[in-house]
Amino acid sequence: MKEHLQKQANEIEFWDIEPEDVPELEESDIPGVYFNEFREYVDEEGNVLSPSEVDAIRHKDDYEDDYYR
Repeated sequence: MKEHLQKQANEIEFWDIEPEDVPELEESDIPGVYFNEFREYVDEEGNVLSPSEVDAIRHKDDYEDDYYR
C-alpha cells in the first residue's frame, strides 16, 4: 500500500495557473477616474467610487477657489 501511495504522489501533475484577466479600464471625462466593464466610475486601481466621491473629484477645483477667498 505504501508503494502505491508513493507512486501515485509521483504522478501528480501541476498545471500552469493563468492570472485572472485584468479588466480594461476606459478613461472617463474626469482625470484619474475610469469606467470599468459595468460602466461604473472607478479609480486607477479599479476600486468603485461612490457618486459623492465622483462629484468631489469632478468639482474639486471649483471649491478650492472658494476656500481661499
